[in-house]
Amino acid sequence: MPLNKRYRILSTKDVDSRLIELAGAQGFDIIPQSFINIRPLITDDLKDRLHQLLQQKIYAVFTSANAVNTIAQHYLQPDGKFYYGDWASFPPNVTEKYVNEWKKGGFYSPGWDTFCLEGATQGAVKDAGINCRIKATGTKAADLAQKIINQGDITSVVFFCGNKRRGELPDMLRQHGISVEEVVVYETTETPAISTEDYDGIFFLSPSAVNSFFSVNRISRHTVCFSIGPTTATALQDYTDNKIITSTGPSMSELVQTAIFYFNNINCYE
Repeated sequence: MPLNKRYRILSTKDVDSRLIELAGAQGFDIIPQSFINIRPLITDDLKDRLHQLLQQKIYAVFTSANAVNTIAQHYLQPDGKFYYGDWASFPPNVTEKYVNEWKKGGFYSPGWDTFCLEGATQGAVKDAGINCRIKATGTKAADLAQKIINQGDITSVVFFCGNKRRGELPDMLRQHGISVEEVVVYETTETPAISTEDYDGIFFLSPSAVNSFFSVNRISRHTVCFSIGPTTATALQDYTDNKIITSTGPSMSELVQTAIFYFNNINCYE
């Protein structure tokens, strides 16, 4: 890094203040500006469907930690039992049988065979408390779809996703005769904001954030795009020819460290 040079990096997602301080101490100013909003979906229909699925052996598919966390935080008790929303609140159509079972301790899942993306999604699955066994992981959606296809005996899956999900995975599965039930458990709303500043780098953590940012912004030729993973990197290629650097890991901390390493060793990338 040139003497007294400070790099300015825009993050399209909020960043923990400790990471901002850590980067600042090393000459990197991170400016957070969220370009999307995530809202869990909590409806009576979803509660009923989750109740049914949690009592079945299914092949569950996750490509987003948001989907995993929505189920864990809004449809499961801390010990992994299913519950209807608030502790003492049931929707009007819940039968007396369900209420009585709830009073006995909730509903136990027989377990799901799960396919998920590596990194943050895989970590969320392990931490969620959902009774499941991870059968395979993939680095991106198309890779994960191929892993499912290669199993050879899967005829149907349940894909837990958001309303902005990309089509690679369900399209590939359906083309190979695998039925896909899409259960939308969260909504992503793009919140674009015009940026008039010039940045050395920009952090992108989802394809939706990419779409939101570039819907109202252009970037300077020298600005480096840092992607959290290959799916987001692919989305970036649709909008820019600028240099794209993919994080060494799926967390914000690893993305920050990837950027610091890049700028401190920029000559190695030229």
